Formats: sequence, structure tokens, C-alpha cells
Amino acid sequence: MTSMTNERADSAFQALHDVQRAARILCVILRNAGDRTGAANAKLRADLLQDEIDKLINKELADWQAEAESVIPELVAAVDAAKEAAGQVEQDVKNARLVVFAIATLDNAITIAMKLIG
Repeated sequence: MTSMTNERADSAFQALHDVQRAARILCVILRNAGDRTGAANAKLRADLLQDEIDKLINKELADWQAEAESVIPELVAAVDAAKEAAGQVEQDVKNARLVVFAIATLDNAITIAMKLIG
């Protein structure tokens, strides 16, 4: 069985929660009316529905995890490549600073040499 699309899963979970909320409201109404048996039955159904909702959530998470696990190596490789690229840029920045320092040092030497000439 294939997993549902996100939109369909969201709609299904919302519908289940709506029915559960209705069962809980019915429980309160029946209890306030003095119908303890009916209230207990409504609460039991709301609790059973919660168990089913939990099972569906766990199944969706398991399906997502199975799909995600196949992508994790790709993600790790992409992150490693990004880190390496960032390291190269950092090294390039350090090299550029060294070039600027070397040129400044050379300019200073030329300025001193010009004093000897002129």
C-alpha cells in the first residue's frame, strides 16, 4: 500500500480529529444530562479513535522515515560538499589577504628603494 499525499493525509487526520472531538463533546453532553452509560460509551469511542489516530500517525512517520533513509546519503554528501566549498572559500580569502600583505610589503620596499634613488 502506498502512503498518502501530504494533503490527503492532512485531510484524513483532520476528519478523524473532528469525529473524535464530536465524540468527546457528546460525552460531556451525555454526562451533564445524567446519562453516565452513554457518556462512558462516547468516551470509549473517542479513546479508541485516538488509538487509531496514533497508529496512523506512527505508520505515516514510519513510511516517511523509510523514504527519508534512502535520501540521507545524498544529503550527507551534499552537506560535505558544501562544507568543503566553504573551506576552499575560506582558504581563498586567507590567500587573498596574504597577497594583499605581500603587495603592501613590496610597496614598502619600493618606497624605501626610491628613497635611495632620489
